[in-house]
Amino acid sequence: MSKISEDIILIDGLEYCNWNRDLFENAHKAGITAIHATLVYWENTEESFKKIEYWNDLFKEHQDIITHAKKTDDIFQAKKNNKVAIIFGFQNSAPIANDIFLVEKFFVKGLRFMQLTYNNQTSLGGGCFEPKDSGVSRFGKAVIEEMNRLGMIVDLSHAGKQTCIDAIEFSSKPVAISHANPTFFHKSIRNIDSDVLKKLAKKDGFIGLSLYPYHLKNLGDCKVEDFCSMIKDLINLIGDENIGIGSDLCLNWPDDVVMWMRNGKWTKKIDYGESKDKNPKWPELPKWYSKPSDLRNLLTSMCENNIAEKVALKIVGENWFNFMKNQF
Repeated sequence: MSKISEDIILIDGLEYCNWNRDLFENAHKAGITAIHATLVYWENTEESFKKIEYWNDLFKEHQDIITHAKKTDDIFQAKKNNKVAIIFGFQNSAPIANDIFLVEKFFVKGLRFMQLTYNNQTSLGGGCFEPKDSGVSRFGKAVIEEMNRLGMIVDLSHAGKQTCIDAIEFSSKPVAISHANPTFFHKSIRNIDSDVLKKLAKKDGFIGLSLYPYHLKNLGDCKVEDFCSMIKDLINLIGDENIGIGSDLCLNWPDDVVMWMRNGKWTKKIDYGESKDKNPKWPELPKWYSKPSDLRNLLTSMCENNIAEKVALKIVGENWFNFMKNQF
């Protein structure tokens, strides 16, 4: 393997961290170009606007190493200025309630990714944990049209299979599954069947591969060699242009936050998500991917596992950039 240049594009297509200076510096020192950062899960409209205000304060406090990216040119400028670009995303459509006009209001504030669902049925579509998937609703189609018009990426992570298929077919712009893996690698409820992946790629859609333990073969004991083997199999299935990394890193949170992610405000009972042993704690991460800077290390591992360097460079960043530049 040739020595990889320090000046490369490294984009993580999804992280949900309790960000602080140490985490920002970890990403910055590794030369991470951009991170799609989750702002909300179950928050309502007012809470979501407050979360944007919170992030605006973070940008001021850490303006020497991070910046807010509202368009792909901002990502390019951040790279030139040696800063990490942060892209806003919602992991649920809860913040827009039943008000389509809120989509543009959040867009103006910088929102560039929004999931239609988070595991459960929403007014837009069916979640992957629902026993019956409704597909995309009338309101969901209207919201997708609005997102297409504005340049907001439709994110199908956590959506049900029929909802994914409907959105792929209905959207006039390519859609993303920002953080998931193929079911041929691990049969997680959250992972994606091969037929959906082929439909996604056929319409130039995108998948960011996840490092969240419940999405991995052997969970936190997943070997980097197995992850790289999965990438090679996926390339054989859909090509190498539609694949990136959406690590789903969830760092610096107390254990009660993982339970809040699963339970939100929708149930008074305890839901353990995909934890088969009813674990109320964060699952243990693979030792080889436990911090933002490990995206660079994954690039090295991919090359060491017989993924061509030019293909590996696409997957760790170039593909995400090219996908996003055609949207916003």
